[in-house]
Amino acid sequence: MRTVQYERLRPGEILAEKARRSIVYLPIGPLEWHGPAMPFGTDPLAAWHAAILSAQETGGVVLPLLYAGTERERSSKLLADAGFEDTTQYIVGMDVPKNSMKSLYWPEEVFGVIVREYLRLLVAQEYRLIVLVNGHGATGQITTLERLAIEFTSTTSSKVIVAMGLAHYDATDEDYGHATRLETAIQMYLDPENVNLAMLPPKSEKLRSTDWGIIDGFTFDGNPPEDKCVVYDPRDATAEMGGKYVAAGAAYLANIVTKAYEDIAQD
Repeated sequence: MRTVQYERLRPGEILAEKARRSIVYLPIGPLEWHGPAMPFGTDPLAAWHAAILSAQETGGVVLPLLYAGTERERSSKLLADAGFEDTTQYIVGMDVPKNSMKSLYWPEEVFGVIVREYLRLLVAQEYRLIVLVNGHGATGQITTLERLAIEFTSTTSSKVIVAMGLAHYDATDEDYGHATRLETAIQMYLDPENVNLAMLPPKSEKLRSTDWGIIDGFTFDGNPPEDKCVVYDPRDATAEMGGKYVAAGAAYLANIVTKAYEDIAQD
């Protein structure tokens, strides 16, 4: 294969690869606030890169990035866990009041319609396995994608799966946060110019989630640190660390896709 990027392939190349390995990847993620030091495309860029590396291993092609994602209002419980005094305020996703700008979130119904149409078109192209590579961990986004995957797998000749190209290379690592060390390291590896840690305060100052829109997985899980500050500090990230995260995530995704394709072949 000259490239796995669908948009750069000629018709004959696309058809030849589909005959060899009938797999197509669709990386998805919103343009979203990830703190002042990180790009708005953090989620989709990571998903796209994982999809490219996975496709090089499994075969198949990768569609252009779908910059789309959905979020819901935060619960009063999560607002309290994150350190907000007013837990009745309406905050959607990561758009905390102190952010300098808002994210580009789509309503769930719009997001679902667009992904549905992509799936319809890919089924029409007779792909046996369609992989939705989700770069965004929001409950509404995951639920929408999984609902569509179940529907299209059950009602068409294609199998649709949802997976994230994200994994830890260290078994003791518990970082599944938003704009924390893991995501920062990945962006530093993909392109050092994507990250400017000088936009954050000196390391001696802790990062309060309410001030920066940066939240650990512990807080999302209902077990926030007592000081309501970030545990997996993005200022500890390195490009070398990011390379290890990227390799682990791509390998994780490739394993899922390979298993799904083998299951199809056995049916």
